[in-house]
Amino acid sequence: MKTWGLLALKIALSGALIWYFIGKSDLGAVMESLRQVDAATVVAVLAMFLAQIVLVAWRWGALMRLVGVGKGFSFHEIVRTVWSANFFNTTLVSSVGGDAFRLWTIVRAGNPLGKSVNSIFLDRLTALMALMILIAISLPYVMELIADEAAFLSYALLIAAFLAGFAALFHADRLPRRIQHWRLVRGLANLAADTRRLSLHMDNLLPVAALSLLVHILNIFVVYVLARGLEIGISFLDCFFLVPPVILAMTLPISIAGWGVREGAMIVSLGLIGVSQESALVLSILFGLGITLAALPGGVIWLFSRNRTVPAMPDGEVES
Repeated sequence: MKTWGLLALKIALSGALIWYFIGKSDLGAVMESLRQVDAATVVAVLAMFLAQIVLVAWRWGALMRLVGVGKGFSFHEIVRTVWSANFFNTTLVSSVGGDAFRLWTIVRAGNPLGKSVNSIFLDRLTALMALMILIAISLPYVMELIADEAAFLSYALLIAAFLAGFAALFHADRLPRRIQHWRLVRGLANLAADTRRLSLHMDNLLPVAALSLLVHILNIFVVYVLARGLEIGISFLDCFFLVPPVILAMTLPISIAGWGVREGAMIVSLGLIGVSQESALVLSILFGLGITLAALPGGVIWLFSRNRTVPAMPDGEVES
């Protein structure tokens, strides 16, 4: 009941935000913008979202090998799993999220629960790390557009909080001995060791970091291509500097697949360079629809899989 209650709250938040932004916009201008998008733009956007799925599968496969899981998984099967996970992330067919689906899939194949959790956590961590790098790079550009000192401090605190959290995780196995027998602490110690194995070896870190950056850059390209299709006068560099905070906002687990939150962030971010609310809203909606359309074949893959059930994860110690 708690899970479905949380889902209902997310639906309510997304719906309320979308309703608010549509109500504050000129619907006539919105519909006119939608009619400007041609088939070539749609195909290009879907191709980039599908390429992202392959890149994420490649990254996750590398991380599974790093932590010592992935038994019985070929690259083809990893792509299928990531695609189906995207389907769960972007639709309301289940209360199961994409990460839970990935975890259940690899544990069902006989991989240890703890290391399987680590592979997914590190996948999320490297994606966030790459995003924070892009945000840090964009900071001087954004500060030229925003004279508000509080905004600068918000950016700086965001980056500092990420670095502090990463440092804490890096040394999580150095907690006091008297609590090291706790299940959670053992799991954190195991995760810290895997984090160091990734971060301190360039042979491990560079390929994963490159894949993470490519995924985000593809998102930036999607926004740029959509902007061109909508005849919004912004450059690729504008998108490169202004879109990463939007991506960060849409990953916050407070709405359904980022709906509503993404639109608000896009309106604020692109508004800094004079893009109208209507244009930013349409661009964000098309971005979200593109993600959904690219994820739908993942649902077909899941439907025709040998076992479509998604049971609750078994209880057990989260350690290798």
